[in-house]
Amino acid sequence: MCRWIVYVGEQSLMLEDLLIRPDHSIVKQVNNRFLPGLYYGLEEDDKDELEIQATWINVHGFGVGWYTDTLSEFDPSVRGMQPAQFRTIAPISTDLAFSQLCAHTASKCTLAHIRDASFPPVVEVNNHPFIFGQYAFMHNGLVADFALIRFEVMRRIFQLQDTVQTLSLASSVPKSNYVFNIRGNTDTEHLATLYFAHLDVIKAGILSGTGGHPRITPDAFIPFDIDSTDALLLALVNTIADIHKIQRRHKLGPFTPGKDRVGNKLNLCITDGGNQMLVCRWRDAKEGYPPSLYLSLTAGEKLNRKYNPVLPDPQTSENISNTDVRIDSVRELVERYQNLPPTKQGRHVIVGSEPCTEYVADWGLFDQNQCVIVDKNQKLKIINLAKFFQKGREHEFKRYHFSDVLDTISNTNSERNSPAVDIGVPAHGIDLPHDKSNAFEIELDLKGQ
Repeated sequence: MCRWIVYVGEQSLMLEDLLIRPDHSIVKQVNNRFLPGLYYGLEEDDKDELEIQATWINVHGFGVGWYTDTLSEFDPSVRGMQPAQFRTIAPISTDLAFSQLCAHTASKCTLAHIRDASFPPVVEVNNHPFIFGQYAFMHNGLVADFALIRFEVMRRIFQLQDTVQTLSLASSVPKSNYVFNIRGNTDTEHLATLYFAHLDVIKAGILSGTGGHPRITPDAFIPFDIDSTDALLLALVNTIADIHKIQRRHKLGPFTPGKDRVGNKLNLCITDGGNQMLVCRWRDAKEGYPPSLYLSLTAGEKLNRKYNPVLPDPQTSENISNTDVRIDSVRELVERYQNLPPTKQGRHVIVGSEPCTEYVADWGLFDQNQCVIVDKNQKLKIINLAKFFQKGREHEFKRYHFSDVLDTISNTNSERNSPAVDIGVPAHGIDLPHDKSNAFEIELDLKGQ
């Protein structure tokens, strides 16, 4: 499996302090593993599967993205922070250009990814993160049976592209040509393109539902705007629903008869404008667990050299080498965070495939199908993503006003005689184990910490 890490905070952090200096930085994760608590309480079959994945090495490319407002200082048409990018297939631990970049760059939002290729070629265009305008996208895992459904995924992207072009909607890719914008052959880039095609259509639907105003108005029946994290979430739900629909039709992925461990593994990270983020740990097979994913709300202070010129050693009582030791869940970490004093690094969120520090008390392990969202107002939400695909999903779509957005899109297409886009509540649910998908939910105002 691949590995990735993302930092979003109100204070900048040196790329070197996040990606190189830590005792278990992503550079070291190329061939080293640190997975505290991952195997705690698991059945042997589940543990064995995760252990096999942990033996894979990540030598097939590296990418880093960081948000900067430099371009907006020179180009009045550009507003806010935009993602810059560095990608290479050279060994990252000895890449001098990468070392120099990290030693002299800081950002309030940084993403990095090391690749373990599912199939060739090993080329830079296949490296994450993928950039779409103000957005960046990373993935660890796989779209099940992607080689068999790639054509249909492309066809679905083209359907959405046709709608965007016919209605002259704002687009996250040049000339609204999503298909041509795909440069490589990875499942991730296709998934990302499908996602942002959905997001562009959704933003147009929200705009119609707010009377053409980009922000919420008192008489709007959709209570969020086009730049909200609700739009990011709905686009993710629609993207997964599309993949399910294609796989179900061909009896592939989680719909493969007699194969309970076959399914999509979607540990995703999406950043928006450098101050919003959506991450999730997803697997839709009946058996097994997704790749690891960890959250920290406090590790930034230890990472920042202004406050710790030398990284502190972990407490000896933490037994950091034991993967069977129990650590906090994301729920427990967030609940404990509410009682802690503010950190010198300010409000920040770090999410990674593995903790980048060995101070276990700073980290919590995601549950399966758990989604964490951070919005521009520093509100953190933990959401059970599975509920949008199970029995009762129609109620959840109404509760989140997603049905209103989908109805607006449908009405707009009808009024303008544009191509039918076929977007709605998933017609079929998916059988997800209840004990794994009944994830804890909470909304936390990080400003109040």
